[in-house]
Amino acid sequence: MRRRGPNPVVVLVVLAVVPALGLGAVSRMARSQADEQVQVVPASSVPVTAPPAALATPLVSVRRAPTPLQSDRRADVVTASADSVTASVDATSCLAVGLDDRTLVTVNPDAEVIPASDLKVAVAAVAAEVLGLDHVFTTTVVGPAPVNGTVEGNLYLVGGGDPVLAESWYTEATTARKRPPFNTTDIAALADAVVATGVRAVIGGVVGDDSRYDAERYPEGWSADIRSSTDGAPVGALTVNDSFDKARGQSTDPGRSAAQVLARLLKERGVTIGTDSATGTAPAGGTVLATVTSQPLPAILNEMLATSDNLTAEMLLKELAVETGQPGTRAAGAKVVMDRLVQWGVPMVGVNVVDGSGLSRENHFTCAAVMAVLQHGSASDAVGAGMARAGQDGTTLVGRFPQEGLTGVLQAKTGSLTGVKALCGYLPIGTDELAFVLVLNGASASNFETIWGHLADLLLASLDVPSVEAFGPR
Repeated sequence: MRRRGPNPVVVLVVLAVVPALGLGAVSRMARSQADEQVQVVPASSVPVTAPPAALATPLVSVRRAPTPLQSDRRADVVTASADSVTASVDATSCLAVGLDDRTLVTVNPDAEVIPASDLKVAVAAVAAEVLGLDHVFTTTVVGPAPVNGTVEGNLYLVGGGDPVLAESWYTEATTARKRPPFNTTDIAALADAVVATGVRAVIGGVVGDDSRYDAERYPEGWSADIRSSTDGAPVGALTVNDSFDKARGQSTDPGRSAAQVLARLLKERGVTIGTDSATGTAPAGGTVLATVTSQPLPAILNEMLATSDNLTAEMLLKELAVETGQPGTRAAGAKVVMDRLVQWGVPMVGVNVVDGSGLSRENHFTCAAVMAVLQHGSASDAVGAGMARAGQDGTTLVGRFPQEGLTGVLQAKTGSLTGVKALCGYLPIGTDELAFVLVLNGASASNFETIWGHLADLLLASLDVPSVEAFGPR
C-alpha cells in the first residue's frame, strides 16, 4: 500500500499562519523600542508661534501682477494726452501710437500717404529676416595668377553689393555728403591684399564688374534734382565712395569709378597699370587674388537708417532679389518686400513699394502698415537699434528732441520730400515700448516742427507714470 502524504489544507494553513506570527512579533518589538524613545516634554516648554498677520494685499489680487498694471496706467496716460497731436493731423496725413502690441491712438490710420524715407524701415526689417543678421558683402579681385609679380591681362574688381565700400577721406568729408558714412568697408585694405600676393605690374587695367545687379542706375520716379544731388547716387553692385571722386565729382558709372579708385590705390603702392580702367564681366575660372568683407548686416542697417543712406537702401532692395534667386532688379526686390509684409500680416491696402529709399513719390504706405512693421519688430532688434537716437550727432536726429527723457533715448527714422515730413520709431520705457508713426503730407508738412512738438509732449507724458513698485503688493 502507498503511504498517504500530508493533508494539503493543513500545509496551506501552516504556511499562512507562520509568517503572520513572525510579522506580529516584529511589530511588538518595534512598538516596544519606540515607547522607550518617547520623551514627555512639559507643556510649559513648548514655544508658541503667533499666527501670521493678515495680508494687506489678498493672495488673489491684480497687485500680484504689477507690470501689466503699470502698462495699463501708461496706456491710459497716452490716450488722455493725445488731444494736441491728434488735432494737428489733417485729412492728408496720419498718426498711430502703440504700446507693445496694442495700438492706442490713431488718426486716419488707413489713409494712403507718401512715406518718404520712412519706407527704409520696412526695407530694413525685410532685409534682416531674408538676408539674416550674419550676412556680409564681399568684394573680390579676380585675374590671372601673377607670374614673377606680373598679371598678364586685366584685374577684375567684382562687386558683391557692398553699399559702404569707401576710402578714409570720404568718411571724413563735409562737402561730399551732409552726413558722412561711419560703418564703412575700407577699399584700401583690398589694395593692400592685392599687393600682398606679390602683384607688381598689371599688363592690362582694372575692370569694374557690377553684373550682380541690373544696369538701372536711377529708379523710376526719382526727380531730376534728386538724380543730380549726392542724395541720389547711381545704383550698382559695385560702388566706392558712392561713386564720388574728389577731382571729378559724382560719376554716373559706379563700376568704372570704383575700378579707377582701385587702380589709383594700387599705383600708390608701387604697382604699374598698363591701361585705363573700364567696366566688364570677369571671366569664369579666374583666380581670386584678394577679398574684402563688410561688417555684418546690422552695421549696414545702422548706416542706412541713422544717416538715411539712399544708396544703401536701393542696393539692399536688389540684394533681396538676388538672395531669393531672382535677377538683381528693383522690381524683383520690391516684390520681396511686399510679399514678406503680407506674410507678417501687415495691412496692405494702400501700400505700394517701388524703390528702397523712399525717394520716389510713387511709394505709398499707411500709418497702420508702418505701425504693424514696428510692432513686428522692437526697439532692441537690428532695425530698432539701428535707428538714430534723439540728438545724436551725424544722424538725421541731430538737434531734435532735446527734452530730458527723449534725448539719447527716442529711436526714430525721419523722412523728407517736398510736401512730406515723416517720423516713426520707438520710445523704450523700462519693460514697456511705445511705437509711433506720424506722416505729414501736404500743407501740414510745412508745420512739422509744431506737430512734432505735440508728439513729444505725448511721449513725455508717457514717462510720468509711477514705478512698477507702486503697483505691487502692499
